[in-house]
Amino acid sequence: MLQDLIRVASDTDLPEETEVVIIGGGIVGTSAALWLAEQGIPVCLFEKAQIACEQSGRNWGWVRKMGRAAAEIDLSVMAETLWQGLEARTGEATGYRQNGALYPCDSHKQLAAHARWKREVGDPAGTGSVILDRAGVKRLLPGCERPFVGGIYTPTDGCAEPFMAAPAIALGARKQGARIYTDCAVREVETTGGAITAVQTAKGRLRCRAVILAAGAWSSPFLRGLGLRLPQLRLRGSVARTAPVDGPDLCVSARDVSFRKRLDGGYTIARRSLNRTEVSPDHLRYFLDFLPTLRKNHDLISISGNPVDFFRALAEERSTRRAEARVLGGPAMPRMLDYARARLDAAMPALRGVQITDSWSGYIEGTPDALPVIGPVASHPGLILATGFSGGGFGPGPAIGQIVAELAAGRAPSLAIGAFSFHRFSAGARRETTDEHAGQDYPDSARGA
Repeated sequence: MLQDLIRVASDTDLPEETEVVIIGGGIVGTSAALWLAEQGIPVCLFEKAQIACEQSGRNWGWVRKMGRAAAEIDLSVMAETLWQGLEARTGEATGYRQNGALYPCDSHKQLAAHARWKREVGDPAGTGSVILDRAGVKRLLPGCERPFVGGIYTPTDGCAEPFMAAPAIALGARKQGARIYTDCAVREVETTGGAITAVQTAKGRLRCRAVILAAGAWSSPFLRGLGLRLPQLRLRGSVARTAPVDGPDLCVSARDVSFRKRLDGGYTIARRSLNRTEVSPDHLRYFLDFLPTLRKNHDLISISGNPVDFFRALAEERSTRRAEARVLGGPAMPRMLDYARARLDAAMPALRGVQITDSWSGYIEGTPDALPVIGPVASHPGLILATGFSGGGFGPGPAIGQIVAELAAGRAPSLAIGAFSFHRFSAGARRETTDEHAGQDYPDSARGA
């Protein structure tokens, strides 16, 4: 997977001062850098490895409105408009296209839940989603042998190519004046009276007025260094790509398997609705925060108790340099992909036996209520968070990046973000928030978009 990732060369010279520092070179961080640079605001983005080398380059590539929680739907609608204009803004290819998304259903209960989502969330937001009967699904999936009873379809949803998108946005941001530093970690954020004043990087010290933390699964440990508590756990998923093959050109997510057509003619495939979490010190630290979610969704999470994983995580907490050297990802989990492949072969004879040309794993940062954390931290003026996307951050990433950039520039955000407040996880708010959001009733796509 990483061999296809478009490499973004690093800037070399570090200025003494900038307005905004962005930590993290994924889809959100690069989108924030692009907006700030377009406004003429000095910005430096720091990525400890390569642009999009973790979550933003390893996900499924979906750009969807369908299935989003009510709190997230406006982000996805805004993002759709931004995706449509990104190639013109950056002069770079992102692979974005609106080829449609389909959730086919095995049961009438599933279909009824999707119909409720359409009525309560999709229709008010203008997503254009439609409920299909059995024949409608067959028209979109010709030759499908699985007896789906119907489905929900959104023709304006689609996808982009993860190995292209964030690098394209980073290159566009640089054209507008942003500085992009790769293989350069931010090691410390300096404050005076709580307010952001500077960062210490692998290249040296840099004064700044604001910091956007968009570090994905690294966000929670980074915040601990500032004395801030953000309950977040890492989940590991596996993805594969196939050789080019004729088949339906859309994004499909059934109850147990997901697949979508790639620009190269192959498919990205994955198991739906099951991720693995590897026991770490964070599981002890945030056990009570996640307990309601684990109880409700115990069948969707596989827990690994490998001591090697635990002590590696512990070593990373004790050594900043050790964490800097690690890229979250690695080989795919064979059992997960074997399961997905078997389900795909059974459903779609046209794809049966197609060669798997590559596979990989990636990590998702989940929150107790499966909603992101977007916005400022009251105790640390100038610190703005964009994290906790629970596997659903790629699609809305351009909108989230613009919103946190607006906040860093001292402007009002384009959308209301109260539902995503960092402070909802404070001691007084934790119980109410967890009870309200733990495990959505709407069937969601397997997180990866």
